[in-house]
Amino acid sequence: MLKIGDTIQLIEKVEDTQLEVYGYYEVFDIMFDGSFVYLQDGFGVYKVPRTAVQIVS
Repeated sequence: MLKIGDTIQLIEKVEDTQLEVYGYYEVFDIMFDGSFVYLQDGFGVYKVPRTAVQIVS
């Protein structure tokens, strides 16, 4: 189960973001229905589809 603070790996390109495919990011927030997650890096927070990420820890 994905939760806030988990480390995930991006497994597909997300349009309009500078996130790297196969990069590791921290889960900042999760949309109430789980369809989108918000990832945080050193530059900001990004909304990405849940299907574009894989749980690492």
